[in-house]
Amino acid sequence: MKVVIANSVGVDNDGNYIIHSPSRWTVGVKDNFNWFTYYPWELAYLSSILKTRTDFDVKMVDGCLQKLDSSEYYKMIAAEKPDWLVMESSSRTIVDDMNLALKLKNNIGTKLIFTGQHPTAFPESVLSLGADYVCLGEYEMTVLDLLRHENTDDIVGIYPNECRPHLDVNELPYPEDDDVSRIEYSIPGEPNCDYREIQMYASRGCRMQCVFCVAAHLYYIKPNWRPRKIDSIIQEIQIMKKKYPEMEGVFFDEETHNGEKKFVTELCKSIVDNKLDKLKYNAMCGYWTMDREMLESMAEAGYYKLRFGIETSSLKVAKEINKPIDVDKITKILEIAKSLKIKTYGTFTIGAPGSNVIEDKKTIDLIEKFTKENLLDGLQVSINTPQPGTPFYIWAESMGYINTYDWKKYDGASCAVVSYPEYNSIEIENSFKKACNIRDHFILHQKLSFRNLLNWLKRNIQDHGFITAFKKIRFKIKSELSFRRDNNH
Repeated sequence: MKVVIANSVGVDNDGNYIIHSPSRWTVGVKDNFNWFTYYPWELAYLSSILKTRTDFDVKMVDGCLQKLDSSEYYKMIAAEKPDWLVMESSSRTIVDDMNLALKLKNNIGTKLIFTGQHPTAFPESVLSLGADYVCLGEYEMTVLDLLRHENTDDIVGIYPNECRPHLDVNELPYPEDDDVSRIEYSIPGEPNCDYREIQMYASRGCRMQCVFCVAAHLYYIKPNWRPRKIDSIIQEIQIMKKKYPEMEGVFFDEETHNGEKKFVTELCKSIVDNKLDKLKYNAMCGYWTMDREMLESMAEAGYYKLRFGIETSSLKVAKEINKPIDVDKITKILEIAKSLKIKTYGTFTIGAPGSNVIEDKKTIDLIEKFTKENLLDGLQVSINTPQPGTPFYIWAESMGYINTYDWKKYDGASCAVVSYPEYNSIEIENSFKKACNIRDHFILHQKLSFRNLLNWLKRNIQDHGFITAFKKIRFKIKSELSFRRDNNH
């Protein structure tokens, strides 16, 4: 039996390059120089599971990594003549992904298994479009059971059955690295990775339940945090480094790398003991569990950058999104990190529940403060977008605040898909633009030292070539001019 495991289409029908991260949200960008791709970790774990626990002929492909449009991607997959296709799809990509899958079903007779954010949110709709099965939430073991058993009626995790209990992350094999090479996801890598970094996952889950979060509400259903065994993480780093001598570091891209202090300090000690501290480490963290001792351990182990979900400085918004904010604590954590020469990165959001022009201005002011004072070396600003299936989406729809069901607009960067009575979509987009201009202005000034500028140019030429590096410079100049115009400089 031939099974193809496929990430999303890489170029949509409008010519946008897809940056696919369905456990968060998926973005389409017009310009190739803004493109990169995330390693599709859950599909990759599934691929390894099927290869090690069945005798199926399994092939994993990634249209995003290879920047394939529907026609090119169809030819690649059709050449495999798959009996089964497993696709993980977001709302942003569901139309293009489904069109591709149906072409395979109609022309070859391939059976379709859909997983991920949009299928979990709207299983009946996805089935009515032509999928044969929808696997809900955290799907690796559900797909394994589905493909191994003829009678699927009682398999937990297959719609209309309930979601499956959380899997044991320590029973997973190492994720796929044969059909798709993990080092290729670092060329070009995620823009805020300063080195050739393998994307890796030391834990899974988050104890928070932010109302806009896809991972918390669609993949994991309830609060959780599951660390892997430290020996296994160390061994995976060693295997990757041996296989890829050009590898310079690791990007721990899970939801909350520092879910427990004991886990992080023991992992850091093991990194040092195994002489892996010459590598560079980069991690998604929560500031609420962070303290000086943890930061000192991470600095010693080679962590050069930490990323924090700050989101807002508005107490009103923080309450509505169910994510408490402590500006004093995050400021202290950023200051300690900088004193240890650890770079910092923050994520912020505009247009969330509870926001208005005044409340989002507080967040914009905090962005300006942190960047002016060099407490952040980089940051992400997004439009808080109600991804289907999240509490935010359910609430916004019930209140009549959603202004479009064009799923391609649900990417957190192109436009606001909600309008509140006192804060319409145009005002949200204006606040977003202002936040982005302030970000770009102050981050650009941080890069203007000769050394920083040289390193930035070297990295971009290495990743993209001279022409694309020139386009990125032109883009930054346009952003700076926009900032100066808006601020009468």
